[in-house]
Amino acid sequence: MAKEVKKPSSSKAAAAGGRTRKLTKKQAKGKVKQEVKTRKSLSGSFKLTASVLMTIKLYWKPLGGIVLVYLLLNIVFASGISNVSTAFSNIKDNIDATGNTGLLHAAAGFASLIGSAGSSGSSTGSTLQSILFVIESLVIIWALRHLLSGQNISVKLAYYRAMTPLIPFLLVIFVIIIQLLPVTIGATVFAAISTSVFAGSSVASVVSVVAFILLAAWSIYMVSASIFALYIVTLPDIQPRQALRSAKDLVRFRRAVIIRKVFFLPLFILVLMGVIMVPLILYVPAIVPAVFYALSMLAILFMHTYLYSLYREMIA
Repeated sequence: MAKEVKKPSSSKAAAAGGRTRKLTKKQAKGKVKQEVKTRKSLSGSFKLTASVLMTIKLYWKPLGGIVLVYLLLNIVFASGISNVSTAFSNIKDNIDATGNTGLLHAAAGFASLIGSAGSSGSSTGSTLQSILFVIESLVIIWALRHLLSGQNISVKLAYYRAMTPLIPFLLVIFVIIIQLLPVTIGATVFAAISTSVFAGSSVASVVSVVAFILLAAWSIYMVSASIFALYIVTLPDIQPRQALRSAKDLVRFRRAVIIRKVFFLPLFILVLMGVIMVPLILYVPAIVPAVFYALSMLAILFMHTYLYSLYREMIA
């Protein structure tokens, strides 16, 4: 009597055939959550800031040289410091006209100076400033990637080699601009309602505020991931779509923490600049344009070093 041959189970047959069982959407989400829990926790905002300052201090020669070149290019091609001088002159005239020179009025002058930052007297100047900002961003990212990997670089080499991912970088910026459209539309609608015949209507005011908050939250949600695609897309052979997808995976299930850390960045920069600039506006106004201009250049370096350091922690 022939022996009965036992058929292999379907799971074993699938394994023998080299096939794996496809996870459901819920199972895949749970798996990603487990992977996120095993990731190294991110540093606190103040600890990350201290790390950024140490990085800048350690590599101050190449990074300082890069910022110095950017500063000179901005002065020569975009009339950067003259725009700051003109803006501050108008602000100072307004302060002198009111006759108030107290701390609050100096702080208001600093806020006005921040509001005028990046503006230019002509469309050509604004375009040149935008172009130089993109170039400087690429150079700083390239320099940080090589310096933090233990390589020695020169300022000239950084400016020569950092332009390779220019087009992918611009495409990611374009996506970020599109993602900022909701908050832009919300702000426009809110401003229009505030100055229209509906300004006295409490219902219209509440609706406009709620709409603005929702649209702003939507933009923040999207940009909180896409901002890191700017650093991913500068890697070799990385396409913008791939960078955006990878950035989205990086922030998954920890977006709130990352948004908080990203919001800390402009707050820290503004407070630090305010602590320096407000006393100068009160007591040494002659040097305010030069100091503000230099701090603005350094703020770009600090911003990229902070975000790149956060990105490195996220992929660690």
